[in-house]
Amino acid sequence: MSYISSEFIVPDLMKKAIISALFILSAFFSVSAQDNVVSNVMTTGTNMGSLGVGIPVIAPGYRMTIPPINAFYEVGILDFGRPGSVAVGAHVGLWGYKIKTGLDQLNYKYFNTLFGARGAYHFTIIDKWEVYGGAVLGIKLESERFTAGTESTAAHTHVKFGWQVFAGTRYMFTPSLGAFVELGYGATYGSIGATYRF
Repeated sequence: MSYISSEFIVPDLMKKAIISALFILSAFFSVSAQDNVVSNVMTTGTNMGSLGVGIPVIAPGYRMTIPPINAFYEVGILDFGRPGSVAVGAHVGLWGYKIKTGLDQLNYKYFNTLFGARGAYHFTIIDKWEVYGGAVLGIKLESERFTAGTESTAAHTHVKFGWQVFAGTRYMFTPSLGAFVELGYGATYGSIGATYRF
């Protein structure tokens, strides 16, 4: 009876899966790149306003007081055609949570607000559908409040350097209205929301 160790099978399967995925993606983007008649979702002079709700903190003892909310505005400044386009704008994000002990002896409240400039590179895959990636750089306001029982309270507010890197996809259902899904790291882990283009 022949025996093949799983340590050889798993890497071989992973190798085939990776090669297949790369082949499919290469073919997909090759076809997309050859379609010169599809205009970019984001072009020079295009204005977009977006509002999204992010992934909340879910952990024992945590309670979201304000879920992650992101609002941002972008305007297209460069359009390279099928290679894509560049947009810049402004970004505001906020969220908060609190932690309470089982005996209600110690309470902790946290609130975070990010104000920043946003820059992104957009690439239209097919008509009305794009992917994009970029970063937000700005300032972050962190407010903390500690309460121990009913006798002592301490509050602090800190101003720090704030940032967020992100990658997302957007589909325009009409010339003006669309929806997006975004993943990121820094201020939030991602958000889903709506876009208004004008």
